[in-house]
Amino acid sequence: MNTGFRTLWTISVSHDFHDGVCDALSFVVPPATQEALKAMRGIARELNGQLHVLIEEDADGHAVVDSTGRTLVFGLLPGSTLFAQYTSDLALAKGERALFTNEASVDAIGAAPRGVRIVAPRMSITPISTTRPLTLRAITAEGLPKASVTLKDTDAAWQWDAGGLTGEVLITEEDQPGHVLAQQRLFIGQGLSDCWGLLQLKVGADHVQHGHALTLSLAAREDVLRYYVLVKPANQADLDSIQVLDQGAAAAGRTPIVFTPHLPPFGAGYLTPDLLDPDHTRQVVLFEADAPLARQARGPHGIALQRLGEVVIGDLPQPGAERSDAQFVVHLSKP
Repeated sequence: MNTGFRTLWTISVSHDFHDGVCDALSFVVPPATQEALKAMRGIARELNGQLHVLIEEDADGHAVVDSTGRTLVFGLLPGSTLFAQYTSDLALAKGERALFTNEASVDAIGAAPRGVRIVAPRMSITPISTTRPLTLRAITAEGLPKASVTLKDTDAAWQWDAGGLTGEVLITEEDQPGHVLAQQRLFIGQGLSDCWGLLQLKVGADHVQHGHALTLSLAAREDVLRYYVLVKPANQADLDSIQVLDQGAAAAGRTPIVFTPHLPPFGAGYLTPDLLDPDHTRQVVLFEADAPLARQARGPHGIALQRLGEVVIGDLPQPGAERSDAQFVVHLSKP
């Protein structure tokens, strides 16, 4: 019997910082997923930043194995150490990783992940609550209880061997039956410990029949642009003439960024005049954007510094991937 392969999924990553589909993340295929793909008669290949999941079909074009309802898990690994710095905060607790799924709609990856802690099958679970005695229960994503233990006054953690259990597990902490004090979400899996996040996808019937494209969309970090201009003005009119204007908005088809000037003092969280000009020989004017701006690998262009009606700097610097903030110091010489 002649067989071939056809697409089940084409998975892409889109990031606002890169202005669309990009290779900011690579995909990790852990051992459990490799085994699942074998059972599905499928393979996974990454090419040009996309993950292609293929399934075997017979000579009549039918899937050799109907994988409808199966779930596959992939790790997400940043290509740059700066990835987290230019990516929007996902509001996860310390130590948690992002778990993206297509639970809400099998045909789309949800934009809001939930936080999980990636662990190996043998793990140490330190409870959030200090109450003792304290009962810890492990419950699968399907709501099935798998294990439990009651910690005594001398017990700091639960040493649990989950055996062959993989995937998401909810750990509840109860001081009495049914009274939950706290909970933790774990994700049990090998080969995922170094990943920034996880992608858990369920196969839909239409995916098997026709294939499907899925996109994981990520937002860029937002910052308020601040330009501290240090100058020795010739007079007050000279000082008043200094402006920061967005002259590139029209050409780019975007809403202009408006900058408001401020004189010291600037308040908490701002650079101080003493830091900017320790000798107090110049005046400092802060030009601050009226709204946060999403970081971009390129642009926005045309944010210009003017003095006495003339453009002094046509493109002021922008916060790319490498900067921890969006505060810039601009030194102006005498006119």
